[in-house]
Amino acid sequence: MRTFIACIFLALMLFAPITSAQKAATSATQFYMDYRAAWGKATSIEALLPYLSRDGRAEIEATPKDKRQMMFQMMKTMGNMSNVKVVKENPQGDSYLLDLTAVGPDKKPMTGTAEIVMEGGAMKLKKETWKS
Repeated sequence: MRTFIACIFLALMLFAPITSAQKAATSATQFYMDYRAAWGKATSIEALLPYLSRDGRAEIEATPKDKRQMMFQMMKTMGNMSNVKVVKENPQGDSYLLDLTAVGPDKKPMTGTAEIVMEGGAMKLKKETWKS
């Protein structure tokens, strides 16, 4: 009887839904790629707010509304990269550090990092840096 119960328990564990913590542990790369897709389609900074950490969002919201579009256009010009790839995902407790590669607007290779943090059970972009 014990063996039967143990087998049932193990079978249920195999088919149990994946928890959000398990999803989070394997999806920082996917979150970042979703952010990059949204970045490519965005026509205003407000479209990116759901992807940003509290600090990043607060910084944008502190910018006067009439200056946000100009700021966004400068960001789009500087962040106009292609072939963006995550080459390594480094878990760091409740955050992740992603190592990135891309091709810059000048067609030269670039490397970068992105820090993804958990806030309120969701992934958010805290910081992104690039260099050529």
